[in-house]
Amino acid sequence: MKKRKSCFIWLLCILLLVTVLPAVDFTDVQAASVSSTFTGWKTFGGKKYYYKNGKKLTDLHKIGKYYYCFAADGTMFTGWHRIHNRFRYFGKQTGRMRINQTVNGRKINSKGVWTPVVVLDPGHSAVVAGGYEPLGPGSSQLKEKDTSGTQGVATGVEEYKLNLSIGLQLRTLLQKRGFKVIMTRTNSKVALSCIDRAKVANKANADAYIRIHANGSDNSSISGALTICTTRNSPYISSMYRKNKALSEAVLNAYVSATGCRKEYVWETDSMTGNNWSKVPTTIIEMGYMSNPSEDRRMQQSSYQKKMVRGIANGIENYLIK
Repeated sequence: MKKRKSCFIWLLCILLLVTVLPAVDFTDVQAASVSSTFTGWKTFGGKKYYYKNGKKLTDLHKIGKYYYCFAADGTMFTGWHRIHNRFRYFGKQTGRMRINQTVNGRKINSKGVWTPVVVLDPGHSAVVAGGYEPLGPGSSQLKEKDTSGTQGVATGVEEYKLNLSIGLQLRTLLQKRGFKVIMTRTNSKVALSCIDRAKVANKANADAYIRIHANGSDNSSISGALTICTTRNSPYISSMYRKNKALSEAVLNAYVSATGCRKEYVWETDSMTGNNWSKVPTTIIEMGYMSNPSEDRRMQQSSYQKKMVRGIANGIENYLIK
């Protein structure tokens, strides 16, 4: 009985100490364990750091023969990262920056830079491609080569104009972030079919093919964004399902996060000609409903368009490096 009371008292004392003592700051523990003259590697909690004269390195540095990169808290990077608007790869075990290598099919040059290729396709045009084309490779089903798209119920702006405006702004932002960007159109005077557009992405062997659209509905109260990809059992391009779905999810999630708009869903369907003919990862982003008066007006605001563009760009980047 005395032993039980003794154990109970000890347990009570430990609990009191835990609640009274301040939480341990592991940053302070790390700092205390490194002298002001120390230079070299340290590992804490499974994470690697490099110290120079007692201070953690951050950003990109050459240590010995190799380059390494460290986060703002000093943690060594591994895997793909965009550093100073250049995409670089750091070994998952060593953290060394790779040069003159191909990693996951991505060619890294002598400076350690990989340049992803993105094809942007602003949907529709002022000049509509007439006629019909196969829904997918080998399909006997025909679909219109293109349509005129929808129009803003409140602003009167044609969809093709909004799509192009966002596409051009997105090109500028992506180029600043280290992407190579190819546009299917840079004006509204050209007629392009959905197959024509997909061929541009296929020829470029794009890392991502983004089809930019806005939505419309008979119900003016519906709002929000969605993305569209092929299905798992697509009769045309089933091998691309996982990449198409991942790209669609990444773009939709980042777009909603940046704009604050209502999130609809990723629509999986094999009814989109441009998706069916694409041999590279592709998604359609329906940025919002032009049939909803308030959303239509919002999508014409320059401040909101910046959010739209940033959201799509973030989604592409998240897909490529995560």
